[in-house]
Amino acid sequence: MSNAMEGLRTRPWAQFALASLALILLTGSATAQSGYSGADETLEPVYPSWTGSEDLQKTADQSWKTKAFTGFEYQGETGLDGPGDFKFWMVSGGVSSARMIGDNVKVALKGDYRAIGYDFGGLTGGVDPWETVHVLRLNPLMTYVISDAWSVIGGPIVEFSGEEEADFSDSLRGGGLVGFGYKRPSFYIAFGVLAMTEIEKDARIQPFILIDWKITDGLALGVKADTSRGGELRMDYALTRNLTMGVGVGVRRELFRLNNDGPGGGPGTREDGVGEETSATIKITAIYQINEMIAIEGYGGIVANGEFRLENENGDVLAQADYDNSGFGGMNMRFSF
Repeated sequence: MSNAMEGLRTRPWAQFALASLALILLTGSATAQSGYSGADETLEPVYPSWTGSEDLQKTADQSWKTKAFTGFEYQGETGLDGPGDFKFWMVSGGVSSARMIGDNVKVALKGDYRAIGYDFGGLTGGVDPWETVHVLRLNPLMTYVISDAWSVIGGPIVEFSGEEEADFSDSLRGGGLVGFGYKRPSFYIAFGVLAMTEIEKDARIQPFILIDWKITDGLALGVKADTSRGGELRMDYALTRNLTMGVGVGVRRELFRLNNDGPGGGPGTREDGVGEETSATIKITAIYQINEMIAIEGYGGIVANGEFRLENENGDVLAQADYDNSGFGGMNMRFSF
């Protein structure tokens, strides 16, 4: 990675992390329960699956249904295409609470938080281009049911994405999504358009899609691509009524504001700059449903085609580096109540 990225350093921001976690517990997240109900004596999967699309579908129950998760992920050390290497850890959490309001409207209050700790090594001067990045996303959604098959979906998105001590207002992104839902027995799809402001870039407009498809008893396909962070396609199969195995492929993207803890302003410096990471993933997942309320999810796989970019406030590329393929793994605890 170029010298422009090598003289930069960050500091902890524990106060913001604690405030973010408190806000999440009040607001909610879109991560859904995976696997099979412990009370279900058949191999029929809980429908829909891990994509969280149940938050968008009509139900007869008008009480609040809440899901929560907390997790940890680690990516092993891997080399950059120039001098140096890196690894990272991530802690995450969130909740989602949804209910019917009347006969045709469903509201979901959703949000999630994660902290990603980048650890670079072997760079000239022994310093890091950036360290811990915080991402807080709030995404309330409303579904209006038109008929037994069709519904309309929409809602705003607000996201903070910044390195420790980055300027708060300069790290905010906003936007929303609007689209349609279509439901048939054993199949649900939501699709439409997602628009988000970027940090020092033109606004991002892209399609979004969620799919939950119970192909057979025990075999399900899911697609989750409803944010600007990337998406995943996965096949899950029930080995027992409590244990589900899955294999998936996906892409991921992090875009975040950098702090000014580096050289002063001017061409070739990172003041008010933007960091970005993109990669592809292949992973295997195992989900064990302990009971109707608690599930444990473990996963591991390979990260490929990874790339870092560092841009200044004008969008000019200061440094860019690919990194070698690497192994990663993690665990989530999921709760439903």
